[in-house]
Amino acid sequence: MMRKLFNIVCSGNTRYAKMFIIIAGCLMTSCADTFSQNIADKAAIAVTPAPNYTLTKDKSQKEMLTDGRYASVLSFWKDPAALGWQNVKQVTIDFSFDKPVPVSRVNLNTVTGQKAEVSMPLSVLVFISNDQQQWQFLGDMTEQSGAKDEYYKIIPLSLKGLQANGKYVRVLAIPNGSYFFTDEIQIIAGKDNAGKASTYKTVSDNDLPGFIKTCRDAAIGKRFSNEASSAAVAKSAPLSVMSATTSGQSGVTLVPLASPFSPDLQAVNSPVPVETFKGLSSYSGWLIANPGNQNATVTLSYTSSAADLGVNVYWAKPVKSRDFKVIPDALMELQSGASIELAPRENRLILMKTLAKSAGNSKVILSIKDPRHTASSELTVNAGNASLSGYMNLRPDVNVWAYFSDPLLQGREASARQDLLNHYVNTFVIPPGILLPNVPVASNQKLQAYLQYIKGFDKVLLYLDFSVNAKSGFLSDAWKQSFLTWYDALMKAIVSAGISANNVYLYPFDEVKPAQLNTFQQFADWIKSARKDARIFATISNAGTLKSIGNNLDICQLFCSPNILREKQQNYAPRGKNWLYDIKKPTKSLSPYSYYRLMAWKAYASGITGIGFWQYADVGHEANATSVWDDFDGKSADFAVIYDDSNKVLSSRRWEAFKAGVEDYMLLSAYARKAGQQAAMDLCRNVLSNEGQAAAAEDARNKMIKALEN
Repeated sequence: MMRKLFNIVCSGNTRYAKMFIIIAGCLMTSCADTFSQNIADKAAIAVTPAPNYTLTKDKSQKEMLTDGRYASVLSFWKDPAALGWQNVKQVTIDFSFDKPVPVSRVNLNTVTGQKAEVSMPLSVLVFISNDQQQWQFLGDMTEQSGAKDEYYKIIPLSLKGLQANGKYVRVLAIPNGSYFFTDEIQIIAGKDNAGKASTYKTVSDNDLPGFIKTCRDAAIGKRFSNEASSAAVAKSAPLSVMSATTSGQSGVTLVPLASPFSPDLQAVNSPVPVETFKGLSSYSGWLIANPGNQNATVTLSYTSSAADLGVNVYWAKPVKSRDFKVIPDALMELQSGASIELAPRENRLILMKTLAKSAGNSKVILSIKDPRHTASSELTVNAGNASLSGYMNLRPDVNVWAYFSDPLLQGREASARQDLLNHYVNTFVIPPGILLPNVPVASNQKLQAYLQYIKGFDKVLLYLDFSVNAKSGFLSDAWKQSFLTWYDALMKAIVSAGISANNVYLYPFDEVKPAQLNTFQQFADWIKSARKDARIFATISNAGTLKSIGNNLDICQLFCSPNILREKQQNYAPRGKNWLYDIKKPTKSLSPYSYYRLMAWKAYASGITGIGFWQYADVGHEANATSVWDDFDGKSADFAVIYDDSNKVLSSRRWEAFKAGVEDYMLLSAYARKAGQQAAMDLCRNVLSNEGQAAAAEDARNKMIKALEN
């Protein structure tokens, strides 16, 4: 066979030449398996939990793990030959043989695809046993692979050089994130090692959970160690920043940054002057750099030459993200005179927010002092005569699905409410677990307590989620009468809290699926006939759904994808308000600039009047996964943009960048009135075409401020 293919290659047939390369590569990488016996298909197989990935769960069978068929290279997780799991803590695959077998190698085929948020598993642990009571730990397949997360790559994992015997082989995968896929597992027979002394660690069945957790924690630590050279601040900041700005320095220094929102933390020679006006938030950044090999302690101070210039200074505390990056993100406020301790070669990101209360020019001096020397940096703030209050009617609607029932907000509701309003969130969402349409409003204590936080918002979404909450008798005459009674009572309560009835929206389904379109249409038609002023909100995640129900929506929040925006722009613009949302993760390592700040710019460029993202305070998907400081305590990464501190919430670098984007949107709208829509669109598109340059938005903002001053 190989000789025939070789002859074809030599004949110049390109198509078969590629086939030859693929086959030859497979043979070279697994030749040891080719000439050894794969005995996996001789075993009984048990899989826990059952595969549950949406696209293939009805087709996947456990026998496919040993049928010799490999999934398509182009769409691994869409191929029924692959078994897939989503949102599970671990996957256990047990092979049971009639009698003990010698094992020399175990192979498993998996995949990584960063665009689809499919990550390499944290660990794939292999155990062997003769009685399922005492297990020998053979090793972690991921340790021998050296593979990393990539845009898309099928990855063969292997545990080689084994000398083990047993009747039961267990392969246990610990996913990293939401997904794990495999399409083939091989168990390669070796020499009979029965009776030989084993060097493998033995773990009792009762001790397995604790042992697995230890392995998981060790895998996480190792991955962070391996990624340390590319971490965002050092023990985290780019080494290029340190070497470029602190070479030759003997003490701790202040390093001005081009932007505090840029992921690469580009250094500049002096602080970038701030152009602003009354009410507009402005942000500047520095690194406090300790280039030495010893611990250092400095005192940080700051003073302003203008009494009516608001100045807040924060340390961006590093957090660990699910993709093994250390990110300066949680904003810990520093008072002037604060003491800061730095480890050897540690940098700390300092973010300063300035807010002018009147027109005028002023200076802010930021300084650090240690026993040996003092370093200082001077920031110029030029505040014009305009006021942001004059443009508040131009701000976009903002919805970030802030559920006051989320664990992170328990006991912090008042702080969260004020924080949301400070970041221009004007949409109050009441989730399904609080609404409970089958419970009278007056008797629903959860709902009554929830409504106390509504003051200050001006739009309300009643998230019904009929995908899971449509009870028997849904849309029957009795159901309709009960629903109207509940709806009328709730509307009365909301209006009495100061919200206009015109700004209350029913939210029947989230990301309406094709199978839900008929039910959605029936509900929408009925409620608008029964209550003519009823308003409907929906999130739309595919272009087909947009075309089907867009004209039935009073607010249509579109997923930020090229296909949907293209459909909206070119073919089908919904009649109601159009908003935009995104849902990428792991959120902690998403760019504060290109993801959070530019969301508003993308909306403006598409003629969209609202923005948001999932989600303000979502920190986990199961019980006990409630720490926003630990991105690994649940099955998947956290989504939150805030952190907790006692009974209050803390902002993040990402959340402040989003706020800056909302204000940018207001400035764009005001600039369009002043200079014309085309001028505003040209400015907007220039910023978006330079997405990697955080200074582009600042330059555009300065241009708009100067134009609005004239």
